[in-house]
Amino acid sequence: NSAFQYQTLYSNMPSSGKNKIPVMENSGQTDAERRELRKSYRRLQKVIRNDADALEDITSEKFSDIRDENNALWNQVRYTREAVLDGENLDLIATRASRQVDKLVEVPRYDAARFCAKLKQKVGGNDGSVDWNKLGCEVGVCFNSIPSNVAFYAGPLNADYTPKQRTQRKRKIIEESEGEEEEEPEDVKAHTKNPDQLSAVERNIKEVNEILKLRSNEAYQEETAGGAEIPQSKRARLGEIGAIPYLFNPKSFTQTVENLFHFSFLLKQGKAGICVTDDKGPVVRQNRNEDFPPPRQAIISLNMKNWRRLNEAYDVENGFIPHRSSAKCS
Repeated sequence: NSAFQYQTLYSNMPSSGKNKIPVMENSGQTDAERRELRKSYRRLQKVIRNDADALEDITSEKFSDIRDENNALWNQVRYTREAVLDGENLDLIATRASRQVDKLVEVPRYDAARFCAKLKQKVGGNDGSVDWNKLGCEVGVCFNSIPSNVAFYAGPLNADYTPKQRTQRKRKIIEESEGEEEEEPEDVKAHTKNPDQLSAVERNIKEVNEILKLRSNEAYQEETAGGAEIPQSKRARLGEIGAIPYLFNPKSFTQTVENLFHFSFLLKQGKAGICVTDDKGPVVRQNRNEDFPPPRQAIISLNMKNWRRLNEAYDVENGFIPHRSSAKCS
């Protein structure tokens, strides 16, 4: 009743002027009357909060009394401030009413002793024991039927289920080049295999080393061909060749990385050296004597953008190491 009245101050009021209830300033309600009305609303709100158990008891008349009292106060409301208090009380009353409804629909509970007593009374024998045949007949109907309108993820329970045939994906087989075996980036000498057969990594290292010897000897002969005396400071640099034209493959970034990887074995074994000069930039050379310093390791960063820029800067059209057309990636 109060919820219906609270929708608006003008709801359910006749449109004729003589029956219309004046509100706000036109009501003539004084400030003292409004204060007393607010006090009554707050007092009633306190009762609703404190007497929750009595209001939720379905056998008590407390709920009806509180509801009627709140409706009586609503008839005196003429301003929105008091209407807000009425709304707060109405919300609390609705909460208590919903809890009353929950208690009305509560399912009765049975304890184990009561259940056993009823079971013996239903299917018990003359001597107080359980007649299992009778019990089976009573509960058997529960297992002979399928509940209606019951379904699960694969569809209705009474429908024939046909498992879906899943197609097996074929794994992609990468064809290996004849005679090649894949190697891990570890020390190649640590592997034991047929000495007459070289792996792809070993053959590439051998090729890189032979090209280094060839190019370094050609550079050495050109520098010493004139017969002029060479200063002691420049003798150690005889036979140097450019590292970019030697190691870089302008057709393949992948093979450039492989060439650097293979060349690192020559550095580790002391067969080659690399440094950066002021006039030629990065250069490599062949170590002709056995008294070489211990190798030092370093980490370099190379991406495709820098690879292209270095090829353009050193005008590399064809690298010293031939392009491997049988490689898997390029």
